[in-house]
Amino acid sequence: MRWIFLAGLHALCAFFLTLPAARAESGTEGICMTVRQGIRLHVDGMYGGYPHSVLRDAVLQGVACPSSEGELHAFSQIATPSPHLRIAVMRPMGQGQQGSISARLFAQGHFVIGERMSLSPLAHSQSPFSVTSDISLMMARLWSDLAARTVHGGSVIP
Repeated sequence: MRWIFLAGLHALCAFFLTLPAARAESGTEGICMTVRQGIRLHVDGMYGGYPHSVLRDAVLQGVACPSSEGELHAFSQIATPSPHLRIAVMRPMGQGQQGSISARLFAQGHFVIGERMSLSPLAHSQSPFSVTSDISLMMARLWSDLAARTVHGGSVIP
């Protein structure tokens, strides 16, 4: 009897944990519109007990676009049609819980590049807007790594 209760509880928890991610997939934002045709952004995840709209606004504030000559050159190779960027932020409820952010870039139907990092200690007890600098740092790394692929004549899409 206890096993059935625990299995049901586990299924219920799994269902509620997927709700924010499912809701996140329905909305797409256009970002970096000054760089070619721009990028379509999908925001996934959850941040404590905050509504997904607050998380999405925080991610939009932290997103950095390709800017250096090398980054723009690398991006131009995947810019048509507009690539997809999927950013996921996960911070469990409860003060002091470790969280993470990840970004995955897709273009022309292929995975191009991704970055993942832990949230800074400031984000452990603050609102979602405290992760904007973490997102900016992660995006700077993503664009730098993308540009590094073309330095020696390599392909942007692996």
